Amino acid sequence: MAESFLDLSFFALSRVIDVIYSDEEDVSDTLYFIVSLATELTGAKGSTIRVLEHGTFNLKVVSACGLSKRYLNSGAIDSGRSITEIMQGDIIIINDFEKDSRIENLEAAKKEGLRSVIGIPFTVNETTYAILRIYFTSKKVPTHDEIQFLNSLGKLACLAIERAAMREMRSDSEAGRE
Repeated sequence: MAESFLDLSFFALSRVIDVIYSDEEDVSDTLYFIVSLATELTGAKGSTIRVLEHGTFNLKVVSACGLSKRYLNSGAIDSGRSITEIMQGDIIIINDFEKDSRIENLEAAKKEGLRSVIGIPFTVNETTYAILRIYFTSKKVPTHDEIQFLNSLGKLACLAIERAAMREMRSDSEAGRE
């Protein structure tokens, strides 16, 4: 009997929570686990987590799965508009790359075989914003359950980033005492 999306997503989220709270995994491994789950459970081609740090206008890829480096470096989505949407907390759904003006580099998307994307923004802390993007090879209309799952994954990615920063601060503080 095939497991339902809800069963699979519940199991996936509980595994991510376990990994985050174990403090044994490096944050990059945890974030890769998250983008891998986002890709696999939604049937996507790939996904990314990008971070926009305070004072910059650069959306830095901190984790990616299923996409080529060429595509990741192409700037295929309008970063200026994306940054505004991220800071406003708007979920971004581009159902057809060919008909949406937010796609800056349509040729790069075509070469990668991409047709649509879901972008879910998050606030990591007062100065750092992130976005989880999931890319598809066909038009995609996400279900409510998929959006809820991706939203939960994104929040867990923020938690993983925050916990890693706290561990680093503790480590620096302890090193300063020696």
